[in-house]
Amino acid sequence: MKRNSIFTIVLSLILFTGFNSCKEQTKKKTEVVEENIEEATENLGEASKVARKEIQTEIEADWEKFRSESEVAIDNTETEIKSLREKIAKANEKERKELNDGLDSLEQKSNTLKERLADRSNVLKENLIEFNETAKEKQEKFKREFQHDMKELSTALKNLFEDNVE
Repeated sequence: MKRNSIFTIVLSLILFTGFNSCKEQTKKKTEVVEENIEEATENLGEASKVARKEIQTEIEADWEKFRSESEVAIDNTETEIKSLREKIAKANEKERKELNDGLDSLEQKSNTLKERLADRSNVLKENLIEFNETAKEKQEKFKREFQHDMKELSTALKNLFEDNVE
């Protein structure tokens, strides 16, 4: 009986020690996994920041080129409007009224485009957008729409005098 008691106590100690060591190994492994997750999260955050910065740099460089080209196009449009005003001044009274009304409308469209360009520049300068793939898509959409509107304006200016004075 005494032997069974000692055997039971020894067996209990062995089992207790085994369970404890397993528990500590599991705890250590859990800590290592938690550290790895934390490190991966930090790395992902860093990679995300780098990607956003690269997109921002790309968008800003592309925008500067587009803005510069668009400002030149707007300046050319304004010069063309001034030239057309001089031609209109030489037209007869009836044609002058029609041409001035049409030109006033086109000049307003030109001013609206100029304002849209300035507004978009301010948004980019003040970092009011989040630079990501969606921002790139929106930027490309803005450029397409703006270029389309500029082409329409240019065509309308060329056709204004031709349609009314023949």
